[in-house]
Amino acid sequence: MMTFEQIKATLSDKWLNYYQVNRCWIKPLMDSRNLWKPIPNNGGKRPCADIILGAITALEPELAYWIPPFCEIEPNQDKFVKVLGLDFDPETELNNREEEKAKNPQFNSSDTDELESIRKQLQTG
Repeated sequence: MMTFEQIKATLSDKWLNYYQVNRCWIKPLMDSRNLWKPIPNNGGKRPCADIILGAITALEPELAYWIPPFCEIEPNQDKFVKVLGLDFDPETELNNREEEKAKNPQFNSSDTDELESIRKQLQTG
């Protein structure tokens, strides 16, 4: 079993990839139900904790071992999102990622190209 820190280290990228592929339904859902959570320190917003936690537990099944004890200690989902390092505006982070990619073309690996191809296929239907 992976340690909490090992799991946490991969969550940000997994969440951003998931959000990028699924923003076509996440954004309208958050807008229609007014479920965006403000990010106080930078004025951004993120989806509600339920969406984030649901996505990352599917993306990182080992996280399921850590959620029940945390919920017993602190049932506030927003605090858990913060502990996991996912309390950020995904749109801002995706923009930052694109800027870095443009500045550093050496990071354009075949994995990134394959992921981008999948994203385009999903967007075109």
